[in-house]
Amino acid sequence: MKKINFNSIKSKMIIGYGSMALLIVIVVLITLSQISGILEKGTDVLENKQPSRLYVDAYKSGIRNSNISFQNYLLSGSETTKQELNKIWNKEVKAAKDSLDSLVTNWSNPENIILYEKINRLANRIKNKQEEAINNASFSSGTTNIYISDYPNLAGDTIYGTNDLQTWIDGELSNQSSEGNQNAQLFSENVKPLSDEFDDLSSQLYVNLEQEALDIADEIYSARDRFLISELIIVLISIILCLILFRYARNQIKNSIDALQSEVKILSEGNIPETKAHTNDELDIILEEIHILSENLSNVKNFALEVGKGSFDSNISVFNNKGDIGTSLAEMRESLKNVSEEARVRNWTNKGTAEFGDILRKFNNNISELSDHVITFMVNYLEANQGSIFIVDDSDEDNPRLQLTATYAYDRKKFLEKTIEPGQGLVGQVYLEKQSIYLKELPKDYINITSGLGNATPKSIFIVPLIANEKVYGVIELGTFTEFNENERKFIEDVGENIASSVQSVKINERTNKLLAESQEMTEQMRSQEEEMRQNMEELQATQEEMERSQGESNERMQSIEKSGLAFIEFKPSGHIVSADRTFLNLMEYEMDELEGKHHQIFVSPEYAKSEEYKKFREDISNGKLVTGVFERYTKTGKKKYLKGAYSDVRNTNGEPVKVFKFIVDVTDIVEKSNELIKEKEELLKQLENINSDIEKSENRNIEDLKSYQEELRNTLLNKLKKTEQELKASLEKQKKDLGL
Repeated sequence: MKKINFNSIKSKMIIGYGSMALLIVIVVLITLSQISGILEKGTDVLENKQPSRLYVDAYKSGIRNSNISFQNYLLSGSETTKQELNKIWNKEVKAAKDSLDSLVTNWSNPENIILYEKINRLANRIKNKQEEAINNASFSSGTTNIYISDYPNLAGDTIYGTNDLQTWIDGELSNQSSEGNQNAQLFSENVKPLSDEFDDLSSQLYVNLEQEALDIADEIYSARDRFLISELIIVLISIILCLILFRYARNQIKNSIDALQSEVKILSEGNIPETKAHTNDELDIILEEIHILSENLSNVKNFALEVGKGSFDSNISVFNNKGDIGTSLAEMRESLKNVSEEARVRNWTNKGTAEFGDILRKFNNNISELSDHVITFMVNYLEANQGSIFIVDDSDEDNPRLQLTATYAYDRKKFLEKTIEPGQGLVGQVYLEKQSIYLKELPKDYINITSGLGNATPKSIFIVPLIANEKVYGVIELGTFTEFNENERKFIEDVGENIASSVQSVKINERTNKLLAESQEMTEQMRSQEEEMRQNMEELQATQEEMERSQGESNERMQSIEKSGLAFIEFKPSGHIVSADRTFLNLMEYEMDELEGKHHQIFVSPEYAKSEEYKKFREDISNGKLVTGVFERYTKTGKKKYLKGAYSDVRNTNGEPVKVFKFIVDVTDIVEKSNELIKEKEELLKQLENINSDIEKSENRNIEDLKSYQEELRNTLLNKLKKTEQELKASLEKQKKDLGL
């Protein structure tokens, strides 16, 4: 295992920066912990305590408003006032209670939870007492009213002191009730004590929640102070430690640098060090290299002097250009010559690229202006004689064209038509193939360069596509009396990508400005529609509330039907089952998923399902005819049931049957006992007939015995009939009791 050198610069840097990183991590963790605690407390106040206080106050205000409407109703008997009372309970009070129900789960104080449960029970009792008083109210002696506008302490639309308002209302009730309306006593005797208790408890709950919010605020401030003090202490300690570590590392590194500097100073004076210094760190490697370098300096002195003068073509050789050193130095001289040339070309390219970049950044808002400056710069910088630039017009995506946007020293006759189709001429061919074309032998009169001195034909033409992200945005064409070397052609192609990117950016900006204008126009239209949508939403909300109320009433009616013992099933006019209540499912021993979509005939025997009587029964139901009676049906396990009820249809607005409802009662016990009674009666009557026949056929000596047996049999028959009748009556009474009759 490699031994760690704690004297090395690397080790010192690791220790120093590691210590600083550790301190930073500690500071960050402490900061996050403190901030998390403060945020948690602040969130509890903003999202729980403060909303809870507001909704408790709204709850209390809703109960008071209900009492005011309730008292007005007792004095006036107005149905409008009664509807306002119901509206207060269903909206104002219920909204406040629902909001508190969602917040109470986050309360931590058991006392507040108990208080909230108490005021909920009191609110229910107040509502029940109000409904009871409304049912017992009498309005035979006239009506009176209380108007809030008559309240003496009313300032504009604002009421100061709700307790004073309640006292004033109680006084008005007392005065008006003494004048003839006796209903006012219903409030003071039944509702007022509960309302006063509700006010006291809700006020206490409000104060408790407010005090909890204040306590949490004190905790936040205390935590903030502790956080600032602890952060200040940690920062001071961190600064002190960083200064100590920096001073230690600086001294250690300075000692090593001093040793290195001493060696370098000897070399800088033209001498070779006689001894070797050591630093026991990474700088030892540099010292070794310095000693090696000093040994080789004398060998290359003369060569370095010549090369330093820039004499790359001199005949001076090192070690007769033999051996590794001689060969390397000779190659170095040649390389320096090549590097010098490459540096010149690179500087030329970099300068051109930088100046060209300034042009692209400066004129990036208009394609025409950008094209003019680009082609002018290219011709001048390359010392060419003419040039033109074509930009793709893609307004028609199915038929793109090349549009001439700028020229330099061209004969205007050549580009009389400023639009070139893809594939038309060399420019159009470059656009299609996405490849540059370099021509050194041009046809006669291909292009004329015009100037004040006359016309001339260029010697070479270079046509380059402007490509960005594999898409051609245009074509640039340059002509010169000389030739374009490889570096110049590469520069043109490289710059072509930048031109394409700028053209793309300009087009995007133009398209963005157009979309922005359209977006602003659409925004104005949307604003004009917003008010109409808001009104529609309010109407929809009112309709939804009415539907929910109707649905609630329907559910209550269905629950009442289920409790009465009636069984219910719903069919399509075709006889297929849609739904059934739990009473029917239990009676027929099915589950809903076993019945849904099945036909009615699963409840009858196979023979009856094929009979003409059942066919007529189905036709009557499909035609919407009311069918009543006692029906023989079979359960899932094959048990026979006698069901008394009726099949009734539901029709749509066109008068067509769309559903069939059946409400039934199980009368199986009654029918079976009745059948048993009839059967027993028939058997006993048959026995009596046999006895009478025997009496007529028998001799006189047996008549008395037979009559005696007949009398005994008759008494037995009567007793059985009475017993069966009593059982039948008991079964009927039980059936009526189950049905609530």
